[in-house]
Amino acid sequence: MFKKVIFRDRQELQAQDLNNVEEFTDNSLQALIEDAVSERAHYTGFGVIQQGTTEIRVEQGRLYKNGNIFVLEQAQEINLFQYLPMATKRICAVVVWGSEVETEVEPRDFLIDVVQGTTEPRAVAMQKLRLANVNIVPGVESADPQPPAIQEGLVPVAYIHLTTTGIEKIERLERYVLPKLRQVKEDLVELQNWKNLTEPRISSIITDLTTLSKKSDNKADLKQVLEIAADMARVKEKLNLPNTYHSYDADYFGDTSKIDTDNTTAKIQNGILFPDAGRAVANLALFNPYDPNIKRFDSLVLPDFTPTPKLKTEGYSGDISISQYQWQTHEVKRYTTYTWQWVYGWNWNWYWRWYYRYWYWYYGYEWWWHGYWGYWVQVPQTEYRLETTTHSINGAIVAQTFLISSAFWLTNIGLYFTQTDNNAPINIIICETTNGKPDLQKTLTMTTVQPSDIRKYPQETIINITPVYLKPGRYAICFITQGSYKVATVSGQNYLQGTLFFGTDGDYFTGDLTKDIMFTLYGAQFKQARTEVQLQPVSLAGGITDLIIQSPAIVPEGTQLIYEINVGGKWYPITEAGRLNTKPDIVPIRAVLLGTADLQPALFLSRQSIIASRPATTFTAVSKTRQLSAPRTTIEVQVLVANYDSTKHTLSCQLLVGSNTVNPAIVTTQQEDQNAVRFTYTFNITGGTDSYKIRIQGTRTEDSQPFSVIERIDIAY
Repeated sequence: MFKKVIFRDRQELQAQDLNNVEEFTDNSLQALIEDAVSERAHYTGFGVIQQGTTEIRVEQGRLYKNGNIFVLEQAQEINLFQYLPMATKRICAVVVWGSEVETEVEPRDFLIDVVQGTTEPRAVAMQKLRLANVNIVPGVESADPQPPAIQEGLVPVAYIHLTTTGIEKIERLERYVLPKLRQVKEDLVELQNWKNLTEPRISSIITDLTTLSKKSDNKADLKQVLEIAADMARVKEKLNLPNTYHSYDADYFGDTSKIDTDNTTAKIQNGILFPDAGRAVANLALFNPYDPNIKRFDSLVLPDFTPTPKLKTEGYSGDISISQYQWQTHEVKRYTTYTWQWVYGWNWNWYWRWYYRYWYWYYGYEWWWHGYWGYWVQVPQTEYRLETTTHSINGAIVAQTFLISSAFWLTNIGLYFTQTDNNAPINIIICETTNGKPDLQKTLTMTTVQPSDIRKYPQETIINITPVYLKPGRYAICFITQGSYKVATVSGQNYLQGTLFFGTDGDYFTGDLTKDIMFTLYGAQFKQARTEVQLQPVSLAGGITDLIIQSPAIVPEGTQLIYEINVGGKWYPITEAGRLNTKPDIVPIRAVLLGTADLQPALFLSRQSIIASRPATTFTAVSKTRQLSAPRTTIEVQVLVANYDSTKHTLSCQLLVGSNTVNPAIVTTQQEDQNAVRFTYTFNITGGTDSYKIRIQGTRTEDSQPFSVIERIDIAY
């Protein structure tokens, strides 16, 4: 403290003297913090804990800023419901700032007459508090949200990642935490120890590099080796040598091309896996077909909704006759929905994909992993794909294009007919466009409307279709009929986001800019953001540890389709691995559809789309015959194994040479990384051999997790 107040006996004491005692101490403490600790803003405490779906609790803490200390003495609870995004995601910042407030208001007597000693009471603040305030700064809603801009004077403590359903995660901002001298000392000691250890080695690098340079003189570089390899490839091609005509080989078990399937009892799925000890196949079907929370369209299931107009052309100006145009044969190719695949348990070798980074195995799909073991999802990159079947429809054609600015589920089409034909139906097609023209080779949905279902203008004809998901883009409504139908039109100046087309021989679709068809597109307005769909349970005598769900689904961006399983009377998402370790005989399943009032995912009911199984405790895998160019006496087999536990697992390797079984002379193991072990088996063949098979066998205890073989390399010399 660089200032002190001096007190003396029998000296007058004023209020300012006592205030100066605190003021001088406060100024010294501020200077100490700014000079010795930090002049920037830092904090301690302020832990942010999730209390519920949208609630957080901010714990007590202290804010250090400009040498002052501000304190939050009581934890605060904050509800983030008002900040939830409508359709995508948002990041909110928890911020703190300091302010001075006067507290502890108490009645105190004040002397108003010195002679008579008269006093009067006054309510005054007895304490000045440097208070740490807490609040929320919301960011902008986006599919790829960014943290909000923090104005000067505020210190961010944590970022809260929000989805439409609540808090996704909490990210604490450690860069503003006040560093502790004890931790700094420990880091400094560790750094000094590292320096003492590495400095002698670093000092000798120049010498080592000089020695290495001398050793590499007169050695072939990589370019020369690649040229030799290319020449050898040309020689093998000229000599017409088979691929097996060499003494080394590898197999990553992506398929069974190198496996003797007649003598193999194992799954070959990008690795050698334990076969199924039990297996059951079930349909993806509704437990309650009359569930009031959903709407079903044949196999398509959507959450309950109300059709609402999404796009409309108005202002009747006349009509157009479809039959005035030439009859033609129209080739229609329809879209169908991609199949998703949810895999739970030990049905797949995750490590093989992680180790070799093959994230795209099938064209048009992505793989999403949830933990190293237990769950993964195969996600199609688009919602629809074209069928190979082509449909033929005869008649005249008229079409109207339209532009969609935001995604929605198209459920109904409203049309206006000024003339109908009782002898012929009319085909209504929704398709994509190519270069702005309707493209019947990219049909999303189609329906045939009978004359009895058509109303005459001014009544609107509501056409029910199987709901189809429309992303932002340009689409078309096509009318194909052999009847004498007329449809109402509006002026071409009333609707500028589309064009009227009709078919001719000269140009399959010719535009008309003077008019547009009068129509209304109805989209689904969903009644709730979360819908639970109870499905038929799956059962397997002896117990279930693995599940595969293979079913078409459409999950628009910003929505979620989650399958859940019921174990012990409680529902768990199948993203949580290990829930089937108890091997239940029956597993209830439900689908949870998450979205907004405007957009929701859809699932499709399908036959034999659920596979329940459990793995066996042994496997045997035998390779096809390895043919060498000449007899070899030493053969080395390397086997890379993932998730291996030597206390519960065994692995063996043998060579089958003719009718003889050869055991390895030497077996070594090497820890490849945290999750993989490489076994090396060395075989000595008396007299040599030019052909052999490799047999790999594995076992596990009943209570252990299965392991997988992900690579096999054999070298004969």
